[in-house]
Amino acid sequence: MREANLRLGAALAEVEGLYAALLRAGSSARRGELQDELARAAARLAAVASVPTPVPSLGVPRSRRARRRVLAQRGAAWIIARYGRDRG
Repeated sequence: MREANLRLGAALAEVEGLYAALLRAGSSARRGELQDELARAAARLAAVASVPTPVPSLGVPRSRRARRRVLAQRGAAWIIARYGRDRG
């Protein structure tokens, strides 16, 4: 479980870093490169986040880690929908 959380955290940090760089990118060529990298990183994040983990019996994420995992999955889906589909 710890290894999965570390992988998820690293993938999320990569996406956050690329998104921050994209927000500050000046030239359109650099923005395009960053969007491509962000799409690939988001796909990796989605793959890491989609690995099944034990779910609490209530079905509602109660722990901080479970909530963060759900939020990471939502964020990855949003980034893929926004940047991954139309950039190919």
